[in-house]
Amino acid sequence: MPRVSIPVTSLSDAGVADPTPEDGDTTNGHSLSNTGKTILRVTNNDGANPHDLTLGTPITVGGKSVEDTVVSIPASATLTFGSLSTALYGSSVPIDVASTELKLSAFEP
Repeated sequence: MPRVSIPVTSLSDAGVADPTPEDGDTTNGHSLSNTGKTILRVTNNDGANPHDLTLGTPITVGGKSVEDTVVSIPASATLTFGSLSTALYGSSVPIDVASTELKLSAFEP
């Protein structure tokens, strides 16, 4: 199956309600449309355990793959990611999660 797209909520000076986060999909993974200004918010709903999030880097340098970015999301924590360079992550970021306890939202300024 294809990766699950994370909807991107446009921010405005009128304010916007928080979107319903996407449940982490450990089987299919996710994709995030990325302009380089896109913001990714990841919440770990597991109160006891950290879980890994992997941001894929689909580029090569000198014929060698660039290592993916793996971040451990602490138990009960929310981390926000921004400035995802399109030169490094591309315009569609592949995202993998180690647990369905990770909840993902995205925003565009």
